[in-house]
Amino acid sequence: MGSFWDTTTQTNAGATAENVITLNSADPGNYGISVQNNSEVTFSSDGVYNIQFSAQFHKTDSGVDSFDIWFKKNGTNISESNSVSTIYDTNGRLIAAWNYMAELNAGDYIEIAWSSADTNMRIEATGAATGPTRPAVPSVILTAHQITYQGDIVTGK
Repeated sequence: MGSFWDTTTQTNAGATAENVITLNSADPGNYGISVQNNSEVTFSSDGVYNIQFSAQFHKTDSGVDSFDIWFKKNGTNISESNSVSTIYDTNGRLIAAWNYMAELNAGDYIEIAWSSADTNMRIEATGAATGPTRPAVPSVILTAHQITYQGDIVTGK
């Protein structure tokens, strides 16, 4: 099991850039799952994992803009893992949140990448607030849980 988040706003590197989500914080009791190089969620045991995340997207301009977000395994895009979301409001926000099941070997890592043609798109973190008092908003939250400890996801052997 692993629980990670990021406390910084992550900006878009360009209209045609691939951005990789970073994670700068972790719960102390993460067992067999760690973050390497600020973005690589790394697994120490073979198994099937459920990887869940949420990201607070914010576009800081007017108009309608979209972003793509997808999973990578060991630096390579995972086929059929991309999703497209659209923010319709000026200065609008949207939480992208879903999960992905992956069969992984010890030493494999997963990353989450995103892109947007709108250079004003970002994944935003905000500080704590008052009226009422409420906690800070991390830009990204990610958890990973091992579902099976051995065997093949297809054959069950």
